[in-house]
Amino acid sequence: MHARFEPLPAPSRSQDAQDTAKALRERPAEWAHIETLGNLNRATNLAYRIRTGRHSAFRPAGAFDATARLTGDGTASVYACYVSTTQQ
Repeated sequence: MHARFEPLPAPSRSQDAQDTAKALRERPAEWAHIETLGNLNRATNLAYRIRTGRHSAFRPAGAFDATARLTGDGTASVYACYVSTTQQ
């Protein structure tokens, strides 16, 4: 263990998430596969964060719908859809 003093890096947003949200907004009411995760629990958690706007790229809350599905190989896929057509 060691102590190395340095400034904190600037916080950054996930550009992938921003790009995904933008792509979904460009095609409202169309479902898209957006992620494959190692288990259903992680996929369900991500879908919840998208639906509720807890993931900042997918705000405001309720603007996106999302769900998780198990795949044949034991992983889980996340699907999302932009449902709001109001101006933001």
